[in-house]
Amino acid sequence: MLIGLEALIFSFVLFFFGVGVIFVAIISYFYTFDNAIIQLALSFIIAILGAYLFRNRLLDKISKPSQEKEERRHISGVGYIDEDMVKFDGTYWRCDDDLSRYKNGDRVEVIDVVDNKVIIKAIK
Repeated sequence: MLIGLEALIFSFVLFFFGVGVIFVAIISYFYTFDNAIIQLALSFIIAILGAYLFRNRLLDKISKPSQEKEERRHISGVGYIDEDMVKFDGTYWRCDDDLSRYKNGDRVEVIDVVDNKVIIKAIK
């Protein structure tokens, strides 16, 4: 069940809860616990420690950073500012520039689209 949930969430937190339960099961084979609350607490502590110590390393190994180049669409034209986004070519685009200096309806020149963000210049 944890594997199925981890496949949906993909954060590698539930994985460590499973590892904690397995470690407690191994410990229980050699040592008898008095009650289940101690077993749950110990598995929780092992899971938290494992997630704290090993989660980032595990994510780095599994999700290798891609060496992709930036995606450029090489399109240009005129768009306008609408609710802190740039509407251009029938689509709303995000922009790295500070759009607070523009007001809604201001026309801007779209120079290029890089990684799904527009590069704009003010039209004077």
